[in-house]
Amino acid sequence: MRIISGSARGRKLQVPKIGTRPSSDRMREALFSSIDSHLAQSNLQWSQVSFVDLFAGSGAIGLEAKSRGAAQVVLVENDPSALATIERNMADCGLDVRAVRADAYSWLPKAQINIVFLDPPYAHSDDEVQQFLAKISASPLLDEALLVCERDTRSPSPFGTVAPHFLPYAWERGYGDSKLWYGQVETSPSS
Repeated sequence: MRIISGSARGRKLQVPKIGTRPSSDRMREALFSSIDSHLAQSNLQWSQVSFVDLFAGSGAIGLEAKSRGAAQVVLVENDPSALATIERNMADCGLDVRAVRADAYSWLPKAQINIVFLDPPYAHSDDEVQQFLAKISASPLLDEALLVCERDTRSPSPFGTVAPHFLPYAWERGYGDSKLWYGQVETSPSS
């Protein structure tokens, strides 16, 4: 696995030995192509983006965002072995990101966020993922944020029960056994 583009392009990434399911290079290329399109439509540059990678595993997604120029990147991972891998990858790539050891389901934004990527283990229930998305999408700190969730292709939309917090267009793309679901949080009424 490697960084695809940006300042750390071509750098190899370590993968935790157990307990993670790294996203393929093909899926990451497609993900960042979609994010690039979203940023262009939103009149944003990578240098203006705050990016959060939940269930970060190796940190590949967040490190790719930083390599492309994201202003701030936070990687949230609870497994100590995976966190050690993230720290090695950060050092090997020379990228300055914030790695946090925490349960991703307990994460709440403390500052404005533009993009949240989450890749919960496929064994986590669809209801659990949907409830978490409902919780975080209600935060005014995620107004107009793009949320991207990687799930098993057999899973229903993770945005299904949280539709009131999302703009009417949510889309998905499948890649083998995995699917990326995209949704954009609405601006909260108090904003």
